[in-house]
Amino acid sequence: MPDTVWRLPLDHPDLAVQEYAAIVGELRGVSGGMADLEAIATEAVETAVREGAVLMAVVTPPDAAPAVLTGVVLDVPPGWDPDTAETLRDSMEDIGGPDVRETLVVDTALGPAVIAQRVPGVEQARARRPLALQLQAFVPEDGRLLLLTLACPSTRGWAAHQLLFAQVVRSARGAEEPAGVPRAAAHREQPREESYENHTYRL
Repeated sequence: MPDTVWRLPLDHPDLAVQEYAAIVGELRGVSGGMADLEAIATEAVETAVREGAVLMAVVTPPDAAPAVLTGVVLDVPPGWDPDTAETLRDSMEDIGGPDVRETLVVDTALGPAVIAQRVPGVEQARARRPLALQLQAFVPEDGRLLLLTLACPSTRGWAAHQLLFAQVVRSARGAEEPAGVPRAAAHREQPREESYENHTYRL
C-alpha cells in the first residue's frame, strides 16, 4: 500500500477503533474530545466487521479529501478469465445502478480486474441516499474475488483518488511473489487509454 494509505488492524477491533479515532482526530486537527471520535470510529469499524471486511484503511492523498478503503472477499465465478471480466463489466453497466458512470478492465499479475466508478446524481439525492463518490474493483485472488471499495464524501482531489486506486489495483500480486520486488516492476507498460488517469468524471 502507498504511504498515504493507513491500514487498520481489523483482526483487533479495539485497536482498530483507537487507531481510526486517532487518524480522524489528526485529520480534523482535534486534540481533545476523543470520546466523540471513538464513537464515530466504533460505528465505522463495527460496520466494516459486520459486513465481512478483511481490509479497512483511511486514504489521504495530498490535496484530497480523506477517503475510506475497504475490502470484502467474494466467491469467484468459475473460469475467471478476460471474457468473464468483460461480462461482469457489462453487467455493472447494465444493472449496476444509475450512479455507475464508467467501467473498465485492467490487467494485474493475478488476472483481469474490473473497476467501476460510482458518482451520485439526482437519483440518489431524491432517494436521500448518502452522496459518496466510490471506486470499486473486483480483483481475482487465489480462487476468490476481493471487492475493493474506496468511498469519499467530497469531490476534492477525486482525480488523485482515482490514480491511487488504479495503481493499487494494477499492482495486485500473489503472496508467492517476492515481497522485495517493487510493485511497479510487474506493470511497466503505460495505462491503456481507457483509464481513470485519462477519464475523470467531473460533476
